[in-house]
Amino acid sequence: MSMTTLFGFLKKSIRLAIAVALVLMVGFVFTNVVLRYAFDSGLTWSSEVARYLFVWVVFLGSILAVVEHSHLGVDILVRHIPGWLQKLFFLLTTALTVAVMTLVVKGLLVLIELNLGITGPATDIPINNYYYAGMIAAILMSAVMAYQALSFVLTGRNGPTWAYDHDEESTS
Repeated sequence: MSMTTLFGFLKKSIRLAIAVALVLMVGFVFTNVVLRYAFDSGLTWSSEVARYLFVWVVFLGSILAVVEHSHLGVDILVRHIPGWLQKLFFLLTTALTVAVMTLVVKGLLVLIELNLGITGPATDIPINNYYYAGMIAAILMSAVMAYQALSFVLTGRNGPTWAYDHDEESTS
């Protein structure tokens, strides 16, 4: 299986998971609102489950943004430097980001250990599910960024958007 196929599968899977989570969130919250105002009852667990889903949507969206090079970036400097220096900057910023993601994972491991056995008040779902979302996201984002950086430096592919759209700037 090629990396392009793997990334394509990853993007489709994440988009599907986000869509399902958003539909569930809206469904739970809407149902709860209708039950509260129309029938004077409600789903005690709906807001808690919606909160869990929201956290997962945010982190899954972050992974998707990394795969698609969609995160915000300041490229005013790198657009005007030679290609080899662009690659060096990309490697350095990727290394720095992976280092930060490593710190995030270490911090999340501490939080998971501190919160073992604690569950949500309405659902009894472990609170650590919040932290697992962040950990999975940090690990996947680091792996994707490392692959993209090495691929860009070695082959010129999978680079950031600023590496490919120099022609647009020269015509404007």
